[in-house]
Amino acid sequence: MFKNFYIVGGGTDAGGIVITVGSDGKIIIKRIPGWNPEALLDVSRALQVIGKAASIKEKGLAESIIGSVMPMLQKQLGEHAKEGGVVLVG
Repeated sequence: MFKNFYIVGGGTDAGGIVITVGSDGKIIIKRIPGWNPEALLDVSRALQVIGKAASIKEKGLAESIIGSVMPMLQKQLGEHAKEGGVVLVG
């Protein structure tokens, strides 16, 4: 099933678009509000941390690092991608 696809301009609060498919099968494109540039930068950094930490082999260390950034990441994505889907930051 097609999920929402969010496209957010990087480093700006100008907003973006969300692409989804309606119940009739037609593609719907809607504008979405901007994202605080500092918060968006933190999201980008948190995703980088997760990517790097995932390769740590020391037992429990990767989980600890990832667990420390997940609350902020979940909060930000929950506020801006409420309906779920894929978020692309450009």
